[in-house]
Amino acid sequence: MTQELTILKLGGALITDKSNPYTARPEIIDSVSREIKDCMDEGLIQSLVIVQGVGSYGHPPVLEYKLYKGYHGEDQRLPLSWTQSKVNELRTMVVDSLYNAEIPVCLIHPSSMMVSEKTKIAKHYLEPLERYSALGMVILIGGDLLTDSVMGWSVGSGDALTVLIARELDAKRVIFASDVSGIYDSDPKLNPDANLFDEINLNDIEDVLEKMGASGVVDASGTMKGKLSSIEPIKDMIEKELEVSILSMMESGNLMALLKGDKSKSTQIVVK
Repeated sequence: MTQELTILKLGGALITDKSNPYTARPEIIDSVSREIKDCMDEGLIQSLVIVQGVGSYGHPPVLEYKLYKGYHGEDQRLPLSWTQSKVNELRTMVVDSLYNAEIPVCLIHPSSMMVSEKTKIAKHYLEPLERYSALGMVILIGGDLLTDSVMGWSVGSGDALTVLIARELDAKRVIFASDVSGIYDSDPKLNPDANLFDEINLNDIEDVLEKMGASGVVDASGTMKGKLSSIEPIKDMIEKELEVSILSMMESGNLMALLKGDKSKSTQIVVK
């Protein structure tokens, strides 16, 4: 791609209330859309793929009906339909918000372009995504239930989609937007004195996790390990020039600041 590609992952914890099933945060979604448009207008974003998490619209039915275990019988078919319907409600909210912010958004479903094997994306066909992007459209894609050559179907996470697209489309930067400002030494929702890491070196991650475990920060280190494990497949790209950041978009202005070079309210993922 000729233009610099930015991939923005909107976490489910940002755009939904994960503590309440099927509860969106429309004010946050609209704020995010307006800030994206401002960044585009200022030339800070040239080409953009948005990957949205499914949050409280996807996780509850997937867990309730055990869809994450794969296809086990016809009694799961209607629950799959229900899950897709609820997730599409959230997708539509995000599409409408982006459209209302005058962003030319194109919604794409991963399940129409990808096949998994034992939960790992094994086959993909990204040409439609690339062609729409080349026409100046902003792509919206997100977590989905993918057909699986072994399990029947399996969960295709937004983080996995993010790193796949980053590699295949040679992204310039990947930004994970969440409800917290990055990675902390303890849970900032429980500990107001938690310290934000300016950067995390993927080569030192085991040492960092060990220190956090020693201090009793089990939940935070588990969350941190999961996030960083999802980024691991593009470690070689980060070592070269791919920029990877984690920040909060609960308040407007953080994305704009980051793209202008202010990294003080984010965690940078590096390889040194």
